[in-house]
Formats: sequence, structure tokens, C-alpha cells
Amino acid sequence: MELQDNSQILQDAIEHHQAGRFREAEALYQTILKQEPRHADALHLLGVMAHQLGRNDVAVQMIVEAIRINPNEPGYYNNCGEAYRALNQHDRAVALYEQALSRKPDYAGMHTNLGNILKDMGQLEDAINNYKVVIALNPDFALAHNNLGIAVKELGQLDHAADHYREAITVSPDFAMGHNNLGNLQLEQGRVEEAIIHYEQAIAVAPDFAEAHNNLGNALRLLGRYEDAIKCYKQAIALDARSAMTHNNLGITYDEMGRQKEAIGCYETAIQLEPGFPDAHNNLGNSQVQFGHSKKASTHFEKAIAARPDFAEAYRHLSMILPKQEHIPVLEKLLRKPGIKNADAMHCHFALGNIYHGRKMFTYAFTHYREANELKRQTVSYDASLHSKYVNSLIATYTKTYFETTAGFGSDSEVPVFIVGMPRSGTTLIEQIITSHPQVHGAGELPTLPGVEISIAGDIDNGMTYPDCMVECKAPVIESHSWEYLQKLKSLATGVMRITDKLPSNFLRIGLIKTLFPRARIIHCRRDPMDTCLSIFINYFVSTTGNEFSYSLEEIGQYYVDYERIMAHWCELFPNEIMTVDYENIIVEQEEVSRQLVEFVGLSWDKACLEFHRNDRAIRTTSSVQVRKPVYSTSINQWKAYEQHLSPLVLGLNSSLAN
Repeated sequence: MELQDNSQILQDAIEHHQAGRFREAEALYQTILKQEPRHADALHLLGVMAHQLGRNDVAVQMIVEAIRINPNEPGYYNNCGEAYRALNQHDRAVALYEQALSRKPDYAGMHTNLGNILKDMGQLEDAINNYKVVIALNPDFALAHNNLGIAVKELGQLDHAADHYREAITVSPDFAMGHNNLGNLQLEQGRVEEAIIHYEQAIAVAPDFAEAHNNLGNALRLLGRYEDAIKCYKQAIALDARSAMTHNNLGITYDEMGRQKEAIGCYETAIQLEPGFPDAHNNLGNSQVQFGHSKKASTHFEKAIAARPDFAEAYRHLSMILPKQEHIPVLEKLLRKPGIKNADAMHCHFALGNIYHGRKMFTYAFTHYREANELKRQTVSYDASLHSKYVNSLIATYTKTYFETTAGFGSDSEVPVFIVGMPRSGTTLIEQIITSHPQVHGAGELPTLPGVEISIAGDIDNGMTYPDCMVECKAPVIESHSWEYLQKLKSLATGVMRITDKLPSNFLRIGLIKTLFPRARIIHCRRDPMDTCLSIFINYFVSTTGNEFSYSLEEIGQYYVDYERIMAHWCELFPNEIMTVDYENIIVEQEEVSRQLVEFVGLSWDKACLEFHRNDRAIRTTSSVQVRKPVYSTSINQWKAYEQHLSPLVLGLNSSLAN
């Protein structure tokens, strides 16, 4: 009679347990154990419930006792293994899974769990073998195909991983995790549009899948669809408000949009949720640098490093504002680490270059800068001869005749002010001076004009690429693009007379600028060629777009030759319409040059322009720290410290200066 009663009580307890009524279930399990202390099923299920509630030490005690009573039940071993896994006691978990499989070799769920923990332990080949057993037992088991994809991806077999993810969603089209993982793989491979399709499919079958919403936001951000990305991140946060990663990603999006204060709020939230989140600390440090808060920034970089001691990028960031000698052996040790990724090695070399530069040990510094640039160059597709041909086509397209033909095209707005020049030529300093004026807003380095080139070629649709296509350009196309560009500018600021676009490489687009905005002001920043080119070489650029030439002294020299050629062409076409400012003159005659700049952009003088270093706007360029200080002369003739290493550059520039 008692056994029958316990059987009914156990059934009632299981119903409560499955419904999530844990308190009622526990009371019934305990009732059974009072009557029959060695009731293995009651002990086991109490342990399972403890595991579900996160009390894994209790779970282990309960299930181990159940195994002692009934050592022939494979399920007991499985669940005990899961509890040990949660306690990070992986070896004990593996032993239990293997004991279970010795009793039931065709236990697919057990092979799955064993594969999962072996994967966590880095034993990928063994994990793969277990997943293959699962698939052999059940070919339509989508989760096993998915897990096999994860394991082979960790081995670097990306194409095989994609095949397994596709198999998972073939056998189960509504398997959201498979779509999400395939999307992640495609995103990693740069196939962003394909990734978006799979993220959207994952969300379609699982609308509450927060991770998929977050990942879709990542893909949309890469395409520059920032508002759509923000919607995805906010939906992910609505579903899982405690996801530090999603808050961090939302911050990155705001950062890229120039909404730095909102970005900071997101990073801070991420850190509140996960105080040791290294990426969030690193990103918050970068945001603080943009506002000139070097001390706060260094604190966050150091926290990022404390949380992730091999965080090479954070070391590079810290070295730019606080180069520490004690980091030299740490970075050298990281460089000796087996299997270090090229990207991490590059960051380490740039950091060491910065540290040795700060100590005036220029030969050591140059060695590391060269190593860093060689690693970065491997990731960039650039052909100096093709760039020279592109400059030739600009010169051939934008002629005096062209501008006579297009006279009257575009907008007569004087709002845009374009600040152009070689990178590291003083464009950020000029922007900081001008935007200190209360009637000027600094929009930073906008990616808009490069996109206009592509769009115009599509609109003209004459089978020719930019700039050759411009010979058939009509007024409506130009007016449409000038209007769209102007609306973009005006959306960034109200109540001002001028808005700056400080993308240095727009010196290549002066012909396009003068077509779109014939009355726009163009300020050309020029600096000593040797100082300019060296500064490019020893500084890391976050974006390679427009900076693809920057990682080889020879290619920098060739690029400078073409820069001088195209600027000579523009100045000949537009005499007195482009203001050229020499960086060295700003240092020597700050007030006079500042007054000339303000007059050139058509505004009355404001003394705030002399206090540019007090301008608290966010600056997202390498010069963000320097322009927070009054003008200084130590950056003039800096190249002489590296003179013995610059012969390839000298040869290129001498040929340039001779022309």
C-alpha cells in the first residue's frame, strides 16, 4: 500500500515540477523520502530541481545518493554530470557521462551533453565525434547538426560549419538557433546581406529571440543603417534588459553616429550590468578620449586590461595617452604567445612603438611601427598604380570645360565647409579652431561624399564608373544629391550658419564638391611632407577606408605624389576659392591664421576661436588628445628623429617635390 501511495505522490510531484510549481513539488518529494529514505527517483528529481534553481552543490549531493541506490539508471548520471558542469567540475561531469554511456551506448542526449562539455574543454575532435554519433542515431536531430557546426567552426573550418548549420535548418526549417548561427558565420565572412536574411528568419520563427535581434542590429550597423540597427538593439533590450553586450553594441552605434553622450550612457549601463566587461570599458575609454577626458579614459583602459590581460587593443589605446614603461615586457610576452592573432600582434607593436617613442628610443619605436604596419598591410587591398590612374581620371574629367558646361548646377548654399588634406596634416586642429565659433557646428569626418560618388554613378547609369560618368551628368541628378547632402548636414545641427565636413580624403572630391555646392568653402590643410608622412606611418587608423595607402612608406610616398598633383589641378581650376593653410603657420601665427579662417568662411571674428582647446565637443580622430592643448611646436620636424629609417619615403617625396 505504501509503495502504491508513493507512486501516486511521485506522479503528483512530477506534475507540479513540470509546471514550475517547485515549492509544491519539493514538499511531495520530501514526503516520499520521509516514508522511504532510499527512494532513488525522489532523490534524483529533488537534485534535478535544485540544479534548475541554481543550487548545484545540493543537486550533486542528491543525485550522487540516487546513483548509489540505483547505479543502473543512465539518466541519473546524465543529470549529475550537468550539475557538475554548472559547477565547472568538468572532469567529474565527463566521467559521469561516460559511465552513463557504458550502460546505454545509444543514449543520444548523453552523447550531446558529452560533446558539449568536451567542446567547452577545448577537446574539439572528441566533441565532434560525439556529435557525429548523435547524428548517426538520429539524422534529423537539428541541435546535433548545429552543435557540430559550432565545433568545426572553432577549428577554423568555416565552410564545413556553414554546411552543418544549413543541414540543421534543412531538417528543421523553424530551428531559430541554426539560422542565428549561420547568420553569425556569414557576418564573420563579410556576407552581411545573407546574414541579415537568416537573422530575420530566426526572428520570424522565434520573435522573443533577443540574441537574434542583437545580431541583426550588428549586421545593419555594418551597412550604415543605424536607425534600423538601433530599433533592433532596443527590441533585444526589451526582451533581455540585462544583456550587457546589447547595451554595448547600442553604444557603438550611437558612437558611429556621432551621438557620443548617448554612447557613453550605453557603455556605463553595460558596465553596471557586468562590471568586468572589458569591451565596454575599452569603448567607454575611447569615448572619454573623444571628449578630452584622458584621466577617465586611462582608468577604463586599465580596467579593460585587468579584466582581459591579453587585450592588445586596450594596451594600444592606453599607450596613446599614458605610455607605460612597465607594459613593455607584458606586450613582448604577448607577442611570443603561441597562436597570437595578427590583429592582436599589430596592436601590440603599435603600443610598443608609442611607448618607445615617448621614451625617445626612436630606433626601437620604428622597429615596432614597421612591424605593426606590415601586419596591417596584409589585411588591406590597395594598388598604388590604380590610385594614380584614378587621379588621372579625375584630372581628365573635371576640366574647365566641364565646369562651364555644368555652371548653374547644384545648390547655392554656403552652409557646408569642407576641410581637406592629407591625414595628419592639421585638419582636426583647423576644424577645432573653426568650430569654436558659436555659429559653426563640426560634423566630423562624414562618410557621405564617398557614398554620393557611388549613387551618382548609379543614377546616371551610362555604363561608366565614377568619375568618367560625370561627363553625362544632368542638373536634376546634381540638385537631388546636393539637396540630400544638405538635409543630412542640417539634421546634425540647428541655429548655426556653417557646418564642417572634415573628411581629409575629400581633397580627391573637390571637383564633386564644386559641382554640388559651387559656393561652398574649401579649406586645404598642408603640412611639411616628411612630418605628414611619418605621422601617418606611426599612427593607427580605426577605419581603413580612405587610408588604405597608410601602411607602407613607399605607398605613402606615392600617395603624396598624387595628392600634390590633384591639389595643383584644383587650385588651378579654382584660384582664390580654396584656402590653403600651412600647419606650421598656425603654430607660429595662431591668431592671424585663425582670423583669416573665420573671415574665409564668411563670419565675424569671435575670440573663442583662440581658445579652441577648451572646445568640449567630441572628436573621433587620432588627434583628439592633441587638440585639447594649446598649440605646441614639438610636432614640427619630428621626422628628423627617424631620418635614418625613412630613405624609401625620402626618395618618393624628392621625386614629388621635383615635379
